[in-house]
Amino acid sequence: MQINVVFRHMDQSDAVKDYAIEKLSKIKKYLDGPIDVNVVLSVEKIRQIAEVKFTISGFVVKGKEEAGDMYAAIDMVASKISRQVQRYKGRLRQKKGLPGIDESLSNVPVDVLSVDHDVDESTPKLIKKSNLLVKPMSPDEAIMQLNLMGNNFHVFRDESSDRINVVYRRDDGHYGLIEPQ
Repeated sequence: MQINVVFRHMDQSDAVKDYAIEKLSKIKKYLDGPIDVNVVLSVEKIRQIAEVKFTISGFVVKGKEEAGDMYAAIDMVASKISRQVQRYKGRLRQKKGLPGIDESLSNVPVDVLSVDHDVDESTPKLIKKSNLLVKPMSPDEAIMQLNLMGNNFHVFRDESSDRINVVYRRDDGHYGLIEPQ
């Protein structure tokens, strides 16, 4: 496991870097194979912020915590990431008899295309173009990925119908599924 620590708006400190590496090394027991963990430690006025992001078999795990003390922020984000990884691994163990995540992933990139029309300034225009890696998974796995990433929606390829679907978080706390016809 490779842990990369980046400091923003603060002086680099070996003590803080070693503390972050020590705390995040504890999640290695839940992970298989080589993984690159990116840690960003930053200061904004009086807020100390610790962010962690990495990928497990195509699933993005990220956490962000802030506190008055950098060590406290690192502790909180390490426990948050640890809970996410444990929950992810527990859900994978419940799916006995199904092919593993690594075996079922076929990397199918989907491009979000921009429109190049001459439009006046009053009409909205596409600002950002994103490339999406759409992986085959069940709706339950898509909801798990949605929760891990902290987004409001997740685009995925349904493993049973092999069609592109979208799962989203509703205002009432439940989830919705969009299946194109």
